[in-house]
Amino acid sequence: MYAIDDQVIDRARIGDDYLQPLLATAHRSRSQRPRCLCSASETGGVDMYVARVGGRYVLKRMPGTGPHHAPGCSSYAPPAELTGLAPLIGTAIREQPNTGLTRLTLGFPLTHHPSRTSVRNSDRTTDTDTGEHVDETKLTLRALLHLLWDDSGFVRWVPAMSGRRNWSTIRRHVYWAAETKRTKTSELSELLWLPEPFTVANKYEIAARRLAAFAPLVGPGTKQRLMLGLGEVKNLTPARFGRHKLIIKHAPDCPFIVEADTVAALWHTFGTELALRQALPDTKLLALLTFGITRAGVAVADRIALMSVSADWIPIESVFEHTLITGLIAHRRRFTKTLRYNQPPSTPLASLILTDTDPPTACYLTCATSSGPPQPADPDLPVTQWIWNTSVDAMPRIPPATHRTNTTRPHQASTTARNTQEAHNPSDDKEAPPWPIPPAAPTNGSTSTHCATTSASTTP
Repeated sequence: MYAIDDQVIDRARIGDDYLQPLLATAHRSRSQRPRCLCSASETGGVDMYVARVGGRYVLKRMPGTGPHHAPGCSSYAPPAELTGLAPLIGTAIREQPNTGLTRLTLGFPLTHHPSRTSVRNSDRTTDTDTGEHVDETKLTLRALLHLLWDDSGFVRWVPAMSGRRNWSTIRRHVYWAAETKRTKTSELSELLWLPEPFTVANKYEIAARRLAAFAPLVGPGTKQRLMLGLGEVKNLTPARFGRHKLIIKHAPDCPFIVEADTVAALWHTFGTELALRQALPDTKLLALLTFGITRAGVAVADRIALMSVSADWIPIESVFEHTLITGLIAHRRRFTKTLRYNQPPSTPLASLILTDTDPPTACYLTCATSSGPPQPADPDLPVTQWIWNTSVDAMPRIPPATHRTNTTRPHQASTTARNTQEAHNPSDDKEAPPWPIPPAAPTNGSTSTHCATTSASTTP
């Protein structure tokens, strides 16, 4: 439920057209904010704000209030301290509830000077790498990809989302997330291109619209404008004359030319993501790239960042994380995936937060190459810890889900979850069985194994 201007609104109705005038009034008002009534521990509710996105008024959570929402609420977010987001808040990412905009400071250029090619090539790895050279006051290309994925709602999972995510849904929600973000010079949505879902019947019309979107990148002078492209990688193959071509799904007729030094930097920085796509056939590989258009209309990639996702579009960093996430989904659990943004793999961050336990559980995956185990749980953070040392242990037993009854359908609270929200299913209220199940003692001389032990011993 929501409280708006002394009216209590059913969360299932908050996206209805007849409530747009009420939300418009709340958008103009500075004296009283809408409140989310999801959490019994928050007296009076949790403050929200109204933003105008795509010509409609939508509710969004106030900055820093994500952990104050009930874990089952679509406005819930893990404490920033458990993710890579914390160092960027207030510096690279500045949310402004009064305007509904989020100001971004980018750590990579959106213009290209051919005369500076040698300089650009020498610092390419530091631009996209997540190591010691990263400026925490700016977003790397990978951090921007993580921010778009986070704000699009594709880090959140509930059982009713199964089978409801496809490229059309991904594209729509990423564009919605970009609409409220602004760089130093432009609206992010004006700089971003995601391919339309491809159909043979409409391929010429799709190509014409793509060329129209790319047309502003072609201009006189030596300073070339760049655009941001986001899509699923289909292939990266050698091309003629020593270059490579990047093929994006749904845009088979628009290869992106990639220089050899860019490919080398890609393997250096994102070798894990490339290896995961090779090793796990049910995963996908996403790319966010900056690119320009030559006068002949050829698309040329400048910088590229990669992210691995599961079959359900949940980001993953390793085979072990893939095992954990696919197992949780199979056992109808609820969770929120955390992202690293600028943080290197050696920084111990929570892999995901189980939102169906009370309190929520921060799940950590450590290994021999980690910088050490995570710090003990902060008593001020409303979470417990679950730790899996993948170098020496089989997967520990997952904390069981807390039985909860959901009596209302979640609302369209923000641009991050319009069609990916959970529709209540009574079967979702059943407690999931314990998982992983400890191996049974061998009988009749046979050997018994289980998936957790097998997964823990798998090497990527």
